[in-house]
Amino acid sequence: MPFKTDAYIRRAERDDLDTVVAWMEEPDFHYFLYGDPAQSPRQVRERIVLMLGRGVGHTMPGGVYLLIDSPSMGPIGLVSLQNISWRNRSCSLDLYIGMKHLRSRTVTAIAIYRALEYCFDELNLHRVGAYIYAFNTASWRIFEFAGAKRELSMAKHVLRDGELHDVYGYGLLREEFDEVRRAKPRAAGFSLQEMIKTLAGNEAESSG
Repeated sequence: MPFKTDAYIRRAERDDLDTVVAWMEEPDFHYFLYGDPAQSPRQVRERIVLMLGRGVGHTMPGGVYLLIDSPSMGPIGLVSLQNISWRNRSCSLDLYIGMKHLRSRTVTAIAIYRALEYCFDELNLHRVGAYIYAFNTASWRIFEFAGAKRELSMAKHVLRDGELHDVYGYGLLREEFDEVRRAKPRAAGFSLQEMIKTLAGNEAESSG
């Protein structure tokens, strides 16, 4: 029986501005996402205002911001699709889960899965890439559950709290994700249902 969830991807609108900016002002936003956290809150707000409300199909932008939303849980997180190449059908993916849901690996798994579905099913992309810090274990493990391959490891590449950390580069092809979705549930880690079951078990062990 497939896993049921009411989480879905939608375009970020101007009415979401306060929610998105609030997420971007959370300390973990810049701590976990790849890049240099040098922008001020005002610069962040201005950048998001420019992005919100653009239609993917009409403007063909090189970057898109989307929200993962849920009627039962409310807004879950922000998906940033950057370096979109419509010719090569590829993009780079960043995903941030709001502090309310950040510690739940189940919610993180659902968010990543929905983001990948959007990239491959809605945008018809061929490849999705992501850079993930080595200390963000939950995220890179979930990417691997979804079929992504670690293609790159950059030693001591990013500075956080005075310490240098490794960064992993992941790549996921559409056929690899399709293979994961077609696999039988009894193959651990090869379906959203099994992914969530496994992660939920890990959460129980961690809290025990």
